[in-house]
Amino acid sequence: MNDRPLPWPVRRLDEVDSTNDLARRLATGSDGSARPPLVLRADRQTRGRGRGANAWWSDEGSLTFSALLDPTAIGLLDRHTPLCSLAAAVAVVDAISPRVDRGRLAIRWPNDVEIDGRKVAGILPERINGPEGPRLIIGIGLNVRTRLDDASAEVRRMAGSLAEFAGIPLEPDDQEAIFADLIELLRGSLQLLSEDAADLSRRWAELDQLLGRPVRVDLGRKIVAGIGAGIGPDGGLRIDTGSGPQTVYGGRVLRDG
Repeated sequence: MNDRPLPWPVRRLDEVDSTNDLARRLATGSDGSARPPLVLRADRQTRGRGRGANAWWSDEGSLTFSALLDPTAIGLLDRHTPLCSLAAAVAVVDAISPRVDRGRLAIRWPNDVEIDGRKVAGILPERINGPEGPRLIIGIGLNVRTRLDDASAEVRRMAGSLAEFAGIPLEPDDQEAIFADLIELLRGSLQLLSEDAADLSRRWAELDQLLGRPVRVDLGRKIVAGIGAGIGPDGGLRIDTGSGPQTVYGGRVLRDG
């Protein structure tokens, strides 16, 4: 067990529906109350959420938690909210890079971390208005020792776990150490974001999985297709469509296969 002091209080729960949903209920006062900063960590989620309507597969080998924060207290404005997933993704990369070669790590815009092209982490940022002001929720799911045997065929095809790629067995103590590292790194990454630090946007640009590769983004009413041309400092995905550059700020990146 890692007893290192952490920058934010942690409330650990055996089971919840979704840590993001619980954080939302606490922030709005519909399920008790909690003062930020607070990290809600669950050993098991029954209805873990990903981006959009996606579900998040997890088990006891996964790190699933949500940070409930007061954005005003840490200098984050409305315009920073869509960038929180990229800032958190950089923190995830730094937390797991001691256990896997950094060159195998990448960020798939807008909110996934991958090893060798397979998803090991997802991030879900949400900003809401509570009775005591705005609240920022950053949910992170990280597959550390996750067993995907019982997951759907699609999840097994797209996802992996850190233990699978590390080349050495990972124990529960490793999982606790990664959690502690990640909380520290997330705080630091959000601090850089509040300062509009160029170094942070440079980091997520360097880690861009889609750079120079064919990409299709479903915007609902249309699909933008072309070659990935980088992630801008504003968090938008730049695409060379052949008829000119285009930047998208939302939508769903379509995967082939």
